Amino acid sequence: MYPLQLENGRYISIQRQLYPDLIAAHLKGFITIGSYALDRHSVAKWICLDADDQLRWQKLIGLAQTLTAQGVTPYLEPSRRGGHLWLFTPPLSGTDARRFGKQLLADHKLDKLKIELYPKQDKLVTGPGSFVRLPLGKHRLTNKYYPFTTLEGQPLKSPAAATPSIRDQIKVLTNPIRVPKEFVDSLIARSPVPKTHSPTPKFEPTPEPAKPKKPSKKRRERYDSKPSERIKSAISVSDFVRQYIELDDQGRGHCPFHEDQINSFSINSDHNFWHCFACERGGSIIDFWMLWRKKQGENYSFKATITDLAHKLLK
Repeated sequence: MYPLQLENGRYISIQRQLYPDLIAAHLKGFITIGSYALDRHSVAKWICLDADDQLRWQKLIGLAQTLTAQGVTPYLEPSRRGGHLWLFTPPLSGTDARRFGKQLLADHKLDKLKIELYPKQDKLVTGPGSFVRLPLGKHRLTNKYYPFTTLEGQPLKSPAAATPSIRDQIKVLTNPIRVPKEFVDSLIARSPVPKTHSPTPKFEPTPEPAKPKKPSKKRRERYDSKPSERIKSAISVSDFVRQYIELDDQGRGHCPFHEDQINSFSINSDHNFWHCFACERGGSIIDFWMLWRKKQGENYSFKATITDLAHKLLK
C-alpha cells in the first residue's frame, strides 16, 4: 500500500505492494508517491516538521541551525509554500516519536506556530496513518522538484561530488546521520506522558450479532441492512478521527475540511459525534470519512464510504 499524488495535488491510497520500480518512477518524475510515517507495527524511524508558509519555514531553518550547533544533523527540504525539516531517529514507537517532536518544538518555542508534526498518530488502528510526500520527486501541482538543501539554501551534495544532483542526494540519504539516542531520550524524558483516549462510558461497542443457522429472508434482510449502525458501533468517533488529525486533550483541533486557524473542530465524546463550528459540518465517523475521501479525490458516495469503512472496521 502506498499514497499516490494526483495532478491536482491530492493523494489516493493504492492498495498494492510498493516495488522498487515504483520508487525509481518517483525519482524520475513519472509518478509521485508518499511515505507513511509509521510501519505496520506503529514504529517510526524519522519525524518530519512541516511548515506551510515562509514565516514558519524560516523558523524551522533557525531550528536546524541550533540543532547543528548541538551536534544533531537535520535535513532541510523546501516545498511549494514552506518546507520540511527531517530528523532521522533510532526506531521509536509512534508515541515516543511524537513526544520527541512535540518536546523539540516546545523547547524552541515553536509549539504555538501550528507546525505540523509527522507522524500524526501514536498508534495505527484502522489504517496506514499519516504520510509525507516522498522526497526527491516531482510535485504534481507545481511540476517542480524540491531537493534537500544546506543551511545556506544550497542544494545538498556529498563532499566528493563536483555538482549536486538527484543521484548524489540519494547517496547522501541512503545512510542519513541519525539523531543520537541520548539526545532523543533526553527530550522524551522531559515530555508529558500522553493521556490514553478511550470511549466514554456512553459509547459501548456493539458485538457483531450472530447469524442464525437458518435465517429467514426477513431476518437476513434486517441483519444485512444495518452496516452503518455496525460501523458506528465499532469504534468511537474520537479514536477514529485521532488517526487522521491531531486533537488536544479536550478533543479540539484544526478542521481538515477548510482553512482553519482557530481550532474550530471538536469531538463530543458524550454523544459520540464531531462538529466544526466554522464550516458547520459534523456527524458520525461516516460523515467524517465521506468528507475525508472527497478531500483525497476518492469516491465519496455513501455506498463507497460504507464499503471502505466496513473493510476497515468490520473485518
